[in-house]
Amino acid sequence: MEEQEQKVDEMRRIVEKQEERIQNLQSNAFKLANFYFVFQGVVLTAISASMISLTCSQRWFPFTLSFLAGMINLVAMFRIGLKYTKTLSQQYQNNLEYQYALQTLHRLREAPASGPSTATSNSLEQNRDVFREAKHWLAFLICISVFVAFFCVTLFGCWKIPCLRDECGNLPDNENCINLCDGAKCISVCRDY
Repeated sequence: MEEQEQKVDEMRRIVEKQEERIQNLQSNAFKLANFYFVFQGVVLTAISASMISLTCSQRWFPFTLSFLAGMINLVAMFRIGLKYTKTLSQQYQNNLEYQYALQTLHRLREAPASGPSTATSNSLEQNRDVFREAKHWLAFLICISVFVAFFCVTLFGCWKIPCLRDECGNLPDNENCINLCDGAKCISVCRDY
């Protein structure tokens, strides 16, 4: 019975450590995502602000900044997500083992005179909850997909916003008019007949 108590205590510590690890991974993922969103917000605000005059030919700079930040964060988020789903699955299995050890200890305390319990238990390997694991993987894929979508939107914005200021492309250009541009400022000069 003392051996079973030690096993229960050990399993409880393992489950608690895994809970701490899960909380730590969640915290790291949220911090990383928040830093990324703030960084991309600063980049997009700087691009669209009127005090910075980026032309279409200079759009590679914010695009490259956003791309590098996005790729680094995407890889980091993917790694954290894989660790998170793996730890959740391990915690579930260890929690099952802990519950089984606790039940066994309870049975031993109730009937110490009858000897060890001969009740059969389900194999812990068979108790693997495939549906629970599928939910974890689906949530992981949804989060990564949202992150990738935001990444693509910010890249698109970094590529297109500097070119939106080039109003000369929006002015009519025909044989009677000439577009004169100085950076983002354009004027259309037309002759009258």
